[in-house]
Amino acid sequence: MEASKQAISQYGIRGATIDRIQEISGLSRGLINTRFQTKDNLLEETVRAMSETYTQNWKEALELAGQDPASKLRALIDSDFSEQTLNAPNMALWFAFRSEAKSRVRYLDMISSRGKMFTQELYALCDQLSESEGTPIAEGRNAANVLMATLEGLWTDFHLFPDDFDRQAAIALCWNMMQRYFPRHLPNLKASPLS
Repeated sequence: MEASKQAISQYGIRGATIDRIQEISGLSRGLINTRFQTKDNLLEETVRAMSETYTQNWKEALELAGQDPASKLRALIDSDFSEQTLNAPNMALWFAFRSEAKSRVRYLDMISSRGKMFTQELYALCDQLSESEGTPIAEGRNAANVLMATLEGLWTDFHLFPDDFDRQAAIALCWNMMQRYFPRHLPNLKASPLS
């Protein structure tokens, strides 16, 4: 699968042929075929593993954040911009698989806007913050949706212009935007663990 990721990063989904994956991995074609049977199976396992790693990263960040919803929200944002998540090889893969999602629907759940678990977690945090603020839950949902759209846009910005991307500025943008929704419960931005 690591060879598959490298091939996709270099050549795209369609250009990541079994021959290229074989050349990168050093494994025999027979061994690859025995394990995965088809290129489609190999690609599906690759995108599944990538999605599971992303989910594991943000879940671990939440566990370390404790129970405070503001701390958890900050952990989600920081996790999305960590070098472990946001790096050139990962973005090449995310965007390659997303470009195939209409023709390969089974990829969609694994590469859609953060997936069901992420969305539910973010909604729950924003619901709690809205309740604490004394604002309608709908405002919390709006905040969550705006944040997800912003995260997507910033990932795209990184993918297209990685040399000009500023992680700290991206985190500050997201956090300051969320402070507008939850001014009484989100503290001013402090130095990120990423710095």
